[in-house]
Amino acid sequence: MAELEREILVALLNLTREGPADRSKLQGAVRVTDEALGLLLDDLTGKELVGESRGLLEASPGQRLGIAVRAVRVGADLERVSRALGWLEFEEMVAYALEENGYVVSRRFRFQAEGRRWEIDVLAAKKPLVVCAECKHWSRGLGNATARKIVEAHLEKVGVLSENPVKVVKRLGLRDWDRAVFVPVAMSLTPARERIYRRIPVVSVFEMPSFLGEFEGQLDWLASFPVELPPPRPRLTQTVLKKANR
Repeated sequence: MAELEREILVALLNLTREGPADRSKLQGAVRVTDEALGLLLDDLTGKELVGESRGLLEASPGQRLGIAVRAVRVGADLERVSRALGWLEFEEMVAYALEENGYVVSRRFRFQAEGRRWEIDVLAAKKPLVVCAECKHWSRGLGNATARKIVEAHLEKVGVLSENPVKVVKRLGLRDWDRAVFVPVAMSLTPARERIYRRIPVVSVFEMPSFLGEFEGQLDWLASFPVELPPPRPRLTQTVLKKANR
């Protein structure tokens, strides 16, 4: 039964990748009886992992992440699940997970500093934290020099951004903050063998919910950049002089 569930979940991810999918296509893709498919779909809809209307199956980014996590838990191959999720969707799921945990999120955050242009895949703020996520489709974690260089470059990038915090304050509307802690994080689709490098956590998207619930208490040993933010500038008001009556 577990093998059948794995096949259905992975097929469901593949079919709903571009939008709603016909239930009959799912049944044909895995060659399962209508009864067995109905039992699993009833369970998924009951747990709000998928929606169904008039034979069409639909899953939001958050639901697709839940389906992927469940597939991995019942033994689905991580590579197959990763391919089903897709590259851009991966960044969206990271952003969605942060939003669901109360963060204000900016995708593809671009800024200029030190004569260069920089970009952070996902920038998320929740007082006093500013999480700076680098999202990479690593299949072997930090097992090669290229991946390590990417993490090192990300550390430099976050350091530069922390020296120019006004750009974040303006973009994310953090005008009532007096301080912020910039935290670099590397996100991967598959769990990494090395969970930390240069004090930067390397987190699989599947581990994201539990990571967000725990990492605030682990900031002492993570790379971070505490910053005192400048007070907001008072808004200038224009005084209109009325002509005196003659």
